[in-house]
Parts: sequence; structure tokens; C-alpha cells
Amino acid sequence: MTVRLGLVAASRIARNAIIAPAPDVDGVELAAVAARDLDRARAAADEWGIAQAYGSYGELIAADDVDAVYIGTPAAMHREWAIAAIEAGKHVLCEKPLASNADDARCIADAARRGDVVVMEAFHWRYHPYADQIRGVLDSGALGRIDRIEAVFDIPDGRIGRDDIRWDLSIGGGSTMDLGCYPIQWVRFAAAADPDVVSAVAECPVEGVDGSLTAELLWPSGVTGSIGSSMIAPGDEVVAFLKVTGERGTMLATNPLAPQNGGALLTVETEAGTETHEVDRSATYHHQLVAFHDAVTDGIDFPTTADDGVRNMEIVDACYRAAGLDPRPALD
Repeated sequence: MTVRLGLVAASRIARNAIIAPAPDVDGVELAAVAARDLDRARAAADEWGIAQAYGSYGELIAADDVDAVYIGTPAAMHREWAIAAIEAGKHVLCEKPLASNADDARCIADAARRGDVVVMEAFHWRYHPYADQIRGVLDSGALGRIDRIEAVFDIPDGRIGRDDIRWDLSIGGGSTMDLGCYPIQWVRFAAAADPDVVSAVAECPVEGVDGSLTAELLWPSGVTGSIGSSMIAPGDEVVAFLKVTGERGTMLATNPLAPQNGGALLTVETEAGTETHEVDRSATYHHQLVAFHDAVTDGIDFPTTADDGVRNMEIVDACYRAAGLDPRPALD
């Protein structure tokens, strides 16, 4: 079965997430692209070699020759268009984070349960072989009892200009929304359980918008942890890692986000010595699109469900509240 995929928004992220991997994924056809302006949609269709352009998202969702949609809008628009697509019988690959806040995410998850379609949150890292390598170390028992789990995703100050949508509170802006949602998912993955947020501190160069946020975490088992993200980090390098410390050693996974971009290395230190594992450099987005196709055509299970997206957003919201900020507002 060929999945005819429509792009809801001619977005920047669609280039990496869909346009680049699609030619190498059997059974995926880029059928249409929509923008809020027809000229913009036509320009994207011409550039990306897509046959059909629509001047509104609703037109694309209603199209008979589209089986599934990729939603690449800002987070505040995810609820409206994901639910519209589900109700139109379209499968949905929705960019992360799933919604502006946990309440909106629950609305999407409720619609997903009512609909007979796939609804996948686009946490692309989760579909890469690197995730299986990390899981293998954690499940091996080499670290012994797990004591602490830490994860960080920082981008140097200036890489994301203040005119970028990620600084706009009304459409879901903030470091924790754009970057920190990954460390939250990394620590949840490592623990195979969800933590409580004990405390959080945010720095807000724009009112209400976290340029950086760090949070302390605690699991019911007694494991402690932390997450952090920043759009205003010092230095010149992107920093992304997951670190798990156990009674017998430490695992450090550098760049679990996108190993295709380099800097990915899995290191395990125990009393027996240090083991360094090389990481596959294939693109995370390729593996994600394959998984989406297989879920749609063959009913293959997948981890980044709408329900999982709700749980991630609950922790995002809890981080904001602990830092004295409100969760991102719904776009009514």
C-alpha cells in the first residue's frame, strides 16, 4: 500500500522530517502541500516536486487523494488540525511537541481513540537504532541499580533569533517546548517510568518565554534526575546528552537527538573499564517515516503515541508551573 502524504504547512522542519527521507522510503508518496497562502504552497510544491498545492489546511485535509498528513505548524495549531485530520479519516504524523499544553494534547489523544487512524508524535530520535543501543545497555544490568538520570539539550545564544516563532508565547514558544521536550522524553525512556517535577528555574529574556529552564526530578522508585534546555546557552557548541548513573557505573549517550549530524557516542564506564560504542549515522527522520508507513499499512505498534505525548506534555507543564510560569496557552 502506498501512503499518499500531505504536508500541513510548508514548514522549515518539513524539509528534514519529510522531504529529505521520502524518496528513500518505499510506499510513501508526497501527494500535496498546504499553506495559508496559495502562492506559498505552490512555491513549496514546485521546489519539493509535489503535484498538488492548497491554499488552506482544511482543503488538504478534505482531499480524497490524501491518506495521511504531516502537521508541521507551530505547536499551538496542532490541536485544531490534528483533530480535523483524525475526524476526516486521515492518519497523522504530528510534529513535536504534541500540543501547546497537556489539556490540548488530551483532546488529540481522545480524538485518536475515537478514530480508526494512526496518530504518531514526531519524536524522530525514538525510531533510530541508537535508541535500541541505549535500551540494551540499560537492560543489561551493567550499571546496577539506577540512581540518577540527567538529560540536556542546549543551543548557543544567537542561533535562534528573537524574531523566531520559538520566542512567541502565543503559539507555543519556549525552550522547554522546542528543546526540553526531548530531554524529558530521554529521561522517561531511560527510567521506563514518569517522574515528578520537584523544582525548576527558568530564565526569560522575553516575558513568559523560557530562554532556558532546568528542573529537578524524582521517580517513585527514589531515582533522582534533572532535565535542562536552553536557547541562550553560552559557548559555540550544541550540547545534547543523556547520562544515567548507577551503583556500578555510568552510561553517557551524546547526541541521542540526531546522530546523523555527528557527535553521537555511547560510553559505558564501570569497574571493568570503559566501553565505547559507535553509533549508526543513518538519519533519524528516515527511520521515523518508515515506522509511520508501517504503522499505517501493517498496523505495526509504535512508541510515540498520542497518549505518550500527553504524558510528556504533563511534565512540560509541570516544569513551567514549578518555575513560576504558566503552561503555554491554547490557541482558541
